[in-house]
Amino acid sequence: MKKSIISLAVAAGLVASMPAQAGVDVKWFGFAQITAAQGDGLDPKSDDKATGPAFGADRVRFGFKIKDGNVFGGLQADLNRNHPVNVTFDSDTGEFEKASTGSKAGTLPETIKDAFGGYKFSDAASIKAGQFKTPVGMDFNTSGKKLDITKRGMEKGLVLERAAGVMLSGRKIANGFGYDLFYGNVAGRSGAHAGGRVADDTSYALRLMYDMGKMMHFEASYGVDANSKAEDYSVFDIALKAKMGKAHTIKFEYIDGSNVKGVKDSNETAWFVHYGFMMNKSTELLVRHYQGDSDKAGQDGTSLTNTYLGANFFLGSNKTNGRIQLNYVLTGGDNYTETGTNYNGAAAKGYIDDVLLAQYQVSF
Repeated sequence: MKKSIISLAVAAGLVASMPAQAGVDVKWFGFAQITAAQGDGLDPKSDDKATGPAFGADRVRFGFKIKDGNVFGGLQADLNRNHPVNVTFDSDTGEFEKASTGSKAGTLPETIKDAFGGYKFSDAASIKAGQFKTPVGMDFNTSGKKLDITKRGMEKGLVLERAAGVMLSGRKIANGFGYDLFYGNVAGRSGAHAGGRVADDTSYALRLMYDMGKMMHFEASYGVDANSKAEDYSVFDIALKAKMGKAHTIKFEYIDGSNVKGVKDSNETAWFVHYGFMMNKSTELLVRHYQGDSDKAGQDGTSLTNTYLGANFFLGSNKTNGRIQLNYVLTGGDNYTETGTNYNGAAAKGYIDDVLLAQYQVSF
């Protein structure tokens, strides 16, 4: 891991020192999110609970985006991710051997979030290839440095996450319509991955959206992560974001996953409603309520709720630089006890006991 960090740092320095080519627009970016957490939700099922404080980092990332006429591309790396390796034992030599990098099915090594290149024909059609976010999920497709709360919510496990493939996109069609059409490898990073194999199976997704300036955004999407030897995982998402003046923001998202992890009739849903209020230019108050439901064949349905009560303080020159986020998460659900709930969701997961979260973010 240390060698990976050093190599990335050296590469970044070399590229940054190169003279810019005429007509080529390169934008570097990076951000770090330093976190702290305290409460029973850190270790809810233990008899001897660890309640914190616990310090760490959610994301430590850097990357660049490049544009040269109609050509575009980008790279984003996360130095807070391990680079796993598959280790095998050779019975003939009696030694352990590193067989290959342990990247999840259909994706690049874990340290690489995005790596892509593309070409824009017009507003109605651009194509890109590589690894990037699949077009399912409004909140998931929001950048990690722009999240309203400290963590991604319960719906994150149901999306297709990132995968390697190709995507055709269009924006600003007829003054507001847009679309994404993705086709690629299996979605191995998804919490609901069906277990299919690269080159045997694929994933695909379609998203349609409509924007009314900054006042309103609506989208609906559908995706499939195939498994030729089990059940295909399919997911449907619908979401809405609206702004009323400069102070009020409302969001809603509902996501429904079928045959989670390739298991027939193992279905999960997650939804949230969100309200944010800007008290002034530097302070925002918010509340977000999640509910996850799990329905497995032969088992009683179970549910889990997470309600985030939060405040965002913007200390820098924009809303992503020098930001402090504070959240208290209230939890509930079926048969709620002191050690959480009996919720049995395999993908749409959340806190099963209350927790206090804090995060400081700096970015450029």
